[in-house]
Formats: sequence, C-alpha cells, structure tokens
Amino acid sequence: MEVKACIFTDAGKVRKVNQDSCLVKVANTKRYGRISFAAVCDGMGGLSKGEVASCKMIRALEGWFGEELALMQNLPEDKLWDTIETSLMRLIVKTSSDIRRYGRHRGIKLGTTLTAFLQIGRKYMTFNIGDSRIYLVDRKRAMAVTRDQSLVQDKLDKGIIVEADVAADPDRSVLLQSVGTNLEIKPDVSRGEIGSNTTVLAVSDGFWRTLEGDEIHGKLCPQMCVTSDDMLDSCRKLAELAMGRDEDDNISVAAMCLEY
Repeated sequence: MEVKACIFTDAGKVRKVNQDSCLVKVANTKRYGRISFAAVCDGMGGLSKGEVASCKMIRALEGWFGEELALMQNLPEDKLWDTIETSLMRLIVKTSSDIRRYGRHRGIKLGTTLTAFLQIGRKYMTFNIGDSRIYLVDRKRAMAVTRDQSLVQDKLDKGIIVEADVAADPDRSVLLQSVGTNLEIKPDVSRGEIGSNTTVLAVSDGFWRTLEGDEIHGKLCPQMCVTSDDMLDSCRKLAELAMGRDEDDNISVAAMCLEY
C-alpha cells in the first residue's frame, strides 16, 4: 500500500488564533505492513485556550501511535482491534481529565473536539467526539463515516428539524460532548473496511459546514490526488471556497490517499 498525505490548516478570515491541531502518521510494521493514522482536534472557540486543549489531545495521540500502538503490532488480528479500542478509550479519558485539571488550576474552562482515523490493512477504526468529521472519498462519492455529537444532529435524528433548517438553527454550534469539558465522555466508535484507492479526510467543522459532498469529491477523489502537493492545493482551494461562503471558523484538513 502507498500513502500520500498532507495537512492544511488556516485560522480563517476572522479569528486571530487558530485553535485547530492536526496529525498524520504513517509507519511500516512487519506483521500488518504499512499503517496510517490521521486526526483533527478543534479547540472550542467559545472557551479560553482552545488551542491548548486541541494541542494536548493531538500530542497524546502522537505519543500513543509511536509507543502503545507499536507494542500491539504483534497481536493476532482477532485481538488487535479490541485492544486498540480499549487503549484509545483509556488515553482519551485520561487526556480529558488532564485538560480539566489544567483548566481548574488556572480558573478557566477549555475543551476540544476529536476525530481520528486508524488504518491497518484493509480495516479501519474511527473515534469521534464533537462535530469534527472523517470522510472517505472513493471514485464515486465523498461520505462522512462519523456521526456528529451535536445538538443539531440530535434534533435531526429525532425529526425535530430537517437538513434545510440546520444553517439557521440557533443551536448549530452546541456540542453534546467534548474532550476536557465533560466529566464522562463516550466517543462514537465505528469500524469498517476500505475499498481500493480511497482518500481519507479528518476535518474540522469549519471545513465541512459550507461544502457539499460532490465539491469535496471533485477536488479530493483518489484520481485527483496524484501527488501530496496536488492534495494540499485541493485542500487549500476548498478552504478558500468555504471562506468565500462566509465561513468564519478555523479550517483544517488532515488528508491521506491510500492506494492498494
């Protein structure tokens, strides 16, 4: 398997501080071949030091990939994924507690979303807290494979509103969970299999909120991702498109094109 990757992040048109943090890691293993990991954390703009919370979570994930996950590479596949899920759950809970303690000592409240994607072989796992997202983009479409943990998503699920109401909903920025603010957090976890040649996107809500799936697909489908520079240029153009539609949040994308 070949991996092309890039990270694009921008403070956007309005905010002076970029509170997003991003991660892409690729490694070779003897048992499972090349594995990849991408994550985006969006520090909560309404709270103090959102950039500190997002950075702490990303650094924790980076350490986990290089240390804990490395120790799991010899596990048989029937034990591997359950072990990974338990390990990541423990890491997220600990980091959330660390962020809360950091805030208490300084008299502030801070938090971050988290969306992460791990690929091993043809299989993957996602972890999601808040409203950042993972998209899988193949030759036909771009599809979000995470579910937003937001009040608007809850309203949609319950039939209280429809998609056409989302942009004007006063609760569109209200999260049901975030790392560092909830005493108990429960990530939304999913597993699946990757088809041939897929672009994986971990994105903050500033990226996806004003973009349509066909626009993301048109720029970042595998056939358009010839090089990492091509991917980066496409991410930049999509961010500019979002900003042209009055998106005022930070915009971040951690992208990987997986070629089997």
